[in-house]
Amino acid sequence: MTAAPARQDDPTPAFTSSEWYDRSIDWAARNAREIPVLIDVFGPPGRGGILDAGCGTGHQASALAQKGYRVVGADISDEMLDVARRHARTIGADVKFICATYASFRQTLDGGFDGIYCLANSFAAAGTRDAVAQALQQFAACLRPGGRLFIQILNFAPMRKEVPCIRGLRVTNVDGCEYVSLRQFHFAEDRCQVSNITIWRQGGWRYHAQSRILYPIGRDELHASCRACGLQIDHEWGSYAREPFDIDRSADLILTATRV
Repeated sequence: MTAAPARQDDPTPAFTSSEWYDRSIDWAARNAREIPVLIDVFGPPGRGGILDAGCGTGHQASALAQKGYRVVGADISDEMLDVARRHARTIGADVKFICATYASFRQTLDGGFDGIYCLANSFAAAGTRDAVAQALQQFAACLRPGGRLFIQILNFAPMRKEVPCIRGLRVTNVDGCEYVSLRQFHFAEDRCQVSNITIWRQGGWRYHAQSRILYPIGRDELHASCRACGLQIDHEWGSYAREPFDIDRSADLILTATRV
């Protein structure tokens, strides 16, 4: 994943970019929506454990560990992992966090996982067509036979038609300060630049912004890549409510698959 340097109007920012990301999300609401679905897909905790691919600040990994799962969280960002480890220690969650690229998963993490999940566009954040295909190959190689894969990305198809394309408007209150965040997407051929912007008022209006490149993988391409990796697609949903995927209307593309 390639990220542009963060822009910050405060010359002495109080938080790292990863901490800004962490503060911009209502994790209680996200976990309430996501964790029950992950548990339904993966079933009861098994010996192989669960891999959080692109774990970021690790909230889902810690939540699953508290449910009795053996969880490994892997991310390319040491900064994100520092936040993840602090959060896990705070709530007493036993999670092993490792800095690793998708391309190195099989070599670094070995295999035999009961399940792997990759959420919130972390899969698309591989950045290029080849990197996304390689990431999926690595996920499949790390699963035991019969292991389950869960991927959630945005449904990019309708987003390409919107100019400007804005998503993820949310308001978070931290320590009495209200933060307003949004994401702006700009598509150019097989690339998508997403800018994450947070504004707040503290002695005047302030902002924090950071950009990264996504590869906007589509439904058909994702299906073909799964088949090429020996993954049998089980379900395809348009959201965590598990309604059928609609390429013109669904906000998300959620896919579950089994290694055969």
